[in-house]
Order: sequence, then structure tokens, then C-alpha cells
Amino acid sequence: MARITIKDIAKECGVSITAVSFVLNGKTDSVSKETRQRVLDVCNKYHYHPNYIASALKSKLTHTAAVLVPDIENGYYARLIKSLESSFVKNGYSLFIANSGYDIELFKKTIADMIIKNIDFLIVVPPSSFSNNQLLDIKSLEKDIDVPVVILDRKIDIENAPIVVNDDIKGGYLATKYLLEKGHKKIACITGPKEISSSQDRLLGYKKALSEWGVEFDDSIVYEGDYHFDGAFPLAKEILKDNSITAIFAFNDLMAYSIYKSASEMNKVVGKDISVVGFDDNQFSSLITPGLTTIKQNIDSLCSSVINELFNNQKIKKTILIEPTLVERRSVSDVNN
Repeated sequence: MARITIKDIAKECGVSITAVSFVLNGKTDSVSKETRQRVLDVCNKYHYHPNYIASALKSKLTHTAAVLVPDIENGYYARLIKSLESSFVKNGYSLFIANSGYDIELFKKTIADMIIKNIDFLIVVPPSSFSNNQLLDIKSLEKDIDVPVVILDRKIDIENAPIVVNDDIKGGYLATKYLLEKGHKKIACITGPKEISSSQDRLLGYKKALSEWGVEFDDSIVYEGDYHFDGAFPLAKEILKDNSITAIFAFNDLMAYSIYKSASEMNKVVGKDISVVGFDDNQFSSLITPGLTTIKQNIDSLCSSVINELFNNQKIKKTILIEPTLVERRSVSDVNN
């Protein structure tokens, strides 16, 4: 039997070739549910699979996108990927997922590998460990990329690419304000790398809240972390030695978890002897005891903005801020009374 074509599918279904194309490309809003099911039934009947190679040669589109993240095991990035993939699938696209690690050469190679696959869109999440000088390499690569690119989760001075980030100043402000409202005055914090935009902005929010409440900023209780559990663990132990510190703001949940472990080893109870606020709202933050009060990053809104910028081919320099919210659990005690 000759290979069945999209024209044959349309004829048997009694619909247009365009309608069949909409169904096969995931554009389900353009056809009725009945038409979609009829097309899928006929495709299954003949074991029909679209010839995407021929389609790509004709349209110069592969209906594929790629997202590059530094650590796929990180819960935040995992949720980010899941939301992005869902959005792309709804628009008829497949998503390549690449784990770049924290090595600049591997990062550059991975971008080059993705471009060779003739992707239509590229989303880049730069690792927090990269210095601003290393990011110049990304800027130079961007000049050679002729597909729409969005930089996600980190502010970079880069031309022809929109940047979508969480409003980290507001997030830092909300976390610190919450602790101040609960009566805490000596609030230590464990930052990310100080030259990273997210860390800088969260610290600005921390300082803003302290200033509004008339609490003097104390640089001696600000500890530079690296956004990793192991890196924050000795810092948490150092902070917990000072009994005058009643609360800690960790700039991500992974570092907050290290405070829990340190406190346990030092016979201290989170939510009683020391209060903790994190940032990200990772999946484990509601499962640990006590549940971690944290700043929730709106990942769905983040990804929706990314999709909008890519599909509108917005090759212009701009920064889009996504609003965070505070999730209250049990890791903070009220010391007002």
C-alpha cells in the first residue's frame, strides 16, 4: 500500500487539508472536538505519522524549541521546564531540554549543538556561577544566532533579546517585611553570589524593608552563599552560633534547607529557636517540618511571557518583571508578644 498522505486523511474525514494540519500541529483551538477526534482516529487507523522533515524543508520551520538550564535536578528548573514544555506542546512544538552544568565551555557547546538542530526558538537560563565577564561569551554567541532568543531568570546586558525575570527586589522586600511584622529585628541573610542580578536585587529588597522599619542595615550578618545546599551549610552553622539573631532570610529554598539541617544538629528548632524564610517555593518546602515560609516565583506567568516574546519574534532589548508572592507556612515565630 502506498504511503498515506495528509490529503488522503482529509478526504476520508471529509474535512480540509488545513483542518488536518491544525490537528497534527496541536492547534486544537482552530477545529472542533469532533473534527479533531475524527482526524486522530483516521491517523491511528492507518498508523499515519507526519513527515516533519519534508514539512521543515518546505516551511523552513522545524516546530522545535530548546531550553538550556544549568541543573535539571534543581526543583525550580524542573518546574520551569515542565511549564515551558506544556506551553510549547499546546502550540504544536516539541521542546529539546539541555542540561549545561556550570562549565562555560560546555554551556557554549550546548548552545551550538542546539542551533545545529535547526530549532525555531531558544531559551537560555544562565548559571548563577557565571561571572559577568563569562557572560560576555554568551553575548558574542548571540550575534551568530538567527532564531528568536529569550534570556530567562538573570539580567544580562545583551542586545536583541528580551529578558524575563522575577521581580527579585519585591521578593526580597516581601520576605524581610514579613519577618519584621513578626517582631524580628536582627535578621541575617544568606545571599547568592553577590555579582548575580537575582542576589543583588533580593538584597536591595531586604535593605528597603529594613529601612522602612527603621532597622539599621548590618553588613556583618549578611553571608554570601552560592545558591547550593552544601555551600550554605557552614554559613548557617556560623549564623546559628549567634543567639541574638532571631531570623534568617535565605535567598533560595535549597539554602534554607541547610539551615534546617544545621539547626537540627545544634539542637535548635526552626519556627521556635530560629525563624527562616526562603525563596522559590520548591516542591519540598511544603513537605518538610515545619513547612517553609517562602517567596513563590510565578513560574506559569514567567513561562507565558517567554512564549509570548518568542512567538511575537520580539528581538528587542527589554526586561519583563514577574510578580512574586509570599507563601506563609510554619517556619517563622511571632516574637511581638
